[in-house]
Amino acid sequence: MAQLGTDDLQWALQRRLDDVFAKLGEKFGDLTGRVETKIRPNVSFDEVGGLQQAKAAMRGFAHALTNPELYGEWGIRPPRGILLYGPPGTGKTTLARALATEAGAIFYHLKLTNLTSKFAANTGDLLQEIFRIAMSEGRAVVFLDEADALSLEHLLPPQQAREASARLVASLCEKFDAVEPSARALVIAATSRTDALDSNLVAPGRLDHLVEVTLPDAAAQQEILELIRARTEKKAGRTLFEPIDYRRVLPVMGGMSGADASEIIRRALETKVHRVADGAAQAPVTTEDLLDAIDAYKRVRSVVEKIRYGQYL
Repeated sequence: MAQLGTDDLQWALQRRLDDVFAKLGEKFGDLTGRVETKIRPNVSFDEVGGLQQAKAAMRGFAHALTNPELYGEWGIRPPRGILLYGPPGTGKTTLARALATEAGAIFYHLKLTNLTSKFAANTGDLLQEIFRIAMSEGRAVVFLDEADALSLEHLLPPQQAREASARLVASLCEKFDAVEPSARALVIAATSRTDALDSNLVAPGRLDHLVEVTLPDAAAQQEILELIRARTEKKAGRTLFEPIDYRRVLPVMGGMSGADASEIIRRALETKVHRVADGAAQAPVTTEDLLDAIDAYKRVRSVVEKIRYGQYL
């Protein structure tokens, strides 16, 4: 009988996981957009601009999945969990994906805001099931996106939220404590609101390895913009940008995240699409185009902030 190739095995495993989560959805409710699995993530640390310290730390944690026995040789157990914390848009999800890629692990992406919004306090039972599945399918990175949603403060009045959240966190901690050293599984949580996290989650043996993911400085912003430029040009199969004068661009990007940089590039390219569609000749994105995109993006962010605080309601 012919042996299955690597791609066939990957496809078979993905199909099995899809079936398992479909049945889980029948029991708990539709999980679409709430839980995603990736058998073979393809995001490398080389694709993450800046964040040198965070990348070095995350690379080190890959050993917990690829060589957990090494920890035993030094009389300790491999880590169970990592907490990535920092402002929104700084690359926390990308770092978690890159670690899964580095370790050859299945990536389970749990979008906790969406999960808790649908299942509320019952989220604990669902998380127990997902952990059980992840621990049984080989190397695993279970990513708890927006872990502050476990506080349930976005759903319930304060007293009810505290009581329900305590039960939910207790259920999650129970699974943490049951993870065997040989499990080859790592839980990574991400948050931009450390103040909303239950302290039990960061107790020893749980999310006890903290990695700060900071806003990029000017040098990191340039690296991020160059990575995005290279990626979009590769996708388009042609040159899309003139050489960028970063002496003009970087000073007006202070405080902007990697996600902001990506959105600025997208807006500059979108403007080109509109102009070509209206009959203009194709021309690459210039420094002036980027500066215009940054200015427009800042105006949009200002409006969004006013909406968020009710000034346009």
